[in-house]
Amino acid sequence: MVREHILLIDEDSNLLTCLKSLLEGRNFEVETARDRNQALSCLSRKSFSLVITEYLLEHTDTRDIIHRFKTTSPETHIIVVTGAVIDDILHEELVDLGVSDLLIKPYPIEGMVIAVKKTLRTRQMALGVKRLRKQLHATRTRFREASGGYLLDRLTGSPECQIYNDRYLRDQFDRELRRARRHNRDLSLLLLSLSSLEKAKGVDLRKTDQYLIEMAKVVRKNIRAEDTVARRHKGFALILPETESKGTESVKQRLEGLITGHLPFLSDPQFKKLSRQLSFSSYTYPEQIEIPTFD
Repeated sequence: MVREHILLIDEDSNLLTCLKSLLEGRNFEVETARDRNQALSCLSRKSFSLVITEYLLEHTDTRDIIHRFKTTSPETHIIVVTGAVIDDILHEELVDLGVSDLLIKPYPIEGMVIAVKKTLRTRQMALGVKRLRKQLHATRTRFREASGGYLLDRLTGSPECQIYNDRYLRDQFDRELRRARRHNRDLSLLLLSLSSLEKAKGVDLRKTDQYLIEMAKVVRKNIRAEDTVARRHKGFALILPETESKGTESVKQRLEGLITGHLPFLSDPQFKKLSRQLSFSSYTYPEQIEIPTFD
């Protein structure tokens, strides 16, 4: 079992010797410091689970020590020992600095042991929560990466942007089309495509991916939550439930203006050229019998 490292800070060398012996007898590894410089020297050499420091109202060193330890080693917990009168305002200030517990003199010797054990137990719980959050984040990341092959587009898709891939587009469109037929509702499909790029003069095709990433942000930000956006070749497909052809045309005009007026597209000559290659097409059920397939 790993021993907890504790640093004791006090001007009284006799008290330091007594507390060091007490805590080492409880299987803690203990170092001592009599002033700010010695304490900071200890901090530069190793990390501590717990710091126990004397607090004197007339000294500013204690506040500096607390600040330095919490800044350098946020996982270090701190107990302040004092014989001074600590009012609510000062107590709140110490807590804001990062103090975990306050021990008022005189205290029974076992009171120190109890305070140490309680604070270290709190620290272990906090570290456990941090580890769980890290594991949860890693799990979510692995899930997103694994599901990315089925859900999100690898270039433009992210949990925040929610741009799906072509495979998801096929499945989602089939679901929406069946729903529209079953309930006799409108369903529109709007396609945005960069066409004839190979024939376009002066277009740097290496900029295409970045253009699509920027366009994805514009599109996703300016459609409804119930609409689906998916990557489709050199462009995007929008599934617009319960949207007739007139509504689809309004969406098309709005997106066209937003995309061409997007600041990065206006400031980059290559993006301007790509914008000129952007075309739109739309299909609406049940107005149009022929709905495109995604073969």
